[in-house]
Amino acid sequence: MRVVVLGCGTGVGKTRLSVALLRALTERGRFAVGLKPIESGIERAIELGAPPPGSDASALAVAGSVGSHLPHPLYALKEPVSPHLAARSAGIQIELARVRAWVDEADTQVTPLVSPPSAHWTIIETAGGVFSPLAMGLSNFELARALEPSIWVLVAADALGVLHEVSATLKAMRASGRPPDHLVLSGAREPDASSGGNAAELATLGIARASAVLARNDDRGVSTLLDRLLEDEARGALRR
Repeated sequence: MRVVVLGCGTGVGKTRLSVALLRALTERGRFAVGLKPIESGIERAIELGAPPPGSDASALAVAGSVGSHLPHPLYALKEPVSPHLAARSAGIQIELARVRAWVDEADTQVTPLVSPPSAHWTIIETAGGVFSPLAMGLSNFELARALEPSIWVLVAADALGVLHEVSATLKAMRASGRPPDHLVLSGAREPDASSGGNAAELATLGIARASAVLARNDDRGVSTLLDRLLEDEARGALRR
């Protein structure tokens, strides 16, 4: 089962959700590997294959129940800016075919170790927002498309402004031909007067229904999302 974690923007809680989901899967007896193909603001670790300490990739690797021996992330970009700018500064270009091959190889390494194979989950966290550019004409949306079949989880901050951010992101994704399968609100920012009520308001306004809400410093809401993902797994809901 492949899950792609996308964001309505940066700093919305994608890593927090991904780590919580990996831990929850392990607790329920699934084998889970966490991958971040592209990450800016870091440098490649000296040890080949080891994610740089303090990176999102490192947090995902530690949270997973099984690991990969591949260099992680695939693109470790030094400049703390948009991935396309960091890649340009490094004199390289992000290629979706390379990302797909890297993720597939990571899955190939893990699958023989897992019985049954359906118990193997791969959580892939993207960098930035859904439409953050990765290269000319490429964004995380196209990256997620390249990783199909998969379940898409869209993360938004449970904070003021989320009604617009979710509405605008969903309209853009639908216009591009692929909406997310699940929406999660995360208390990734300091609480404000809207925090805690945004999920209900999104539903009331007919914008979206959140599959889960992660409160500030409380990851227990991930269980609700995992229940829904397990339902997806049971009915073979991976999209192609």
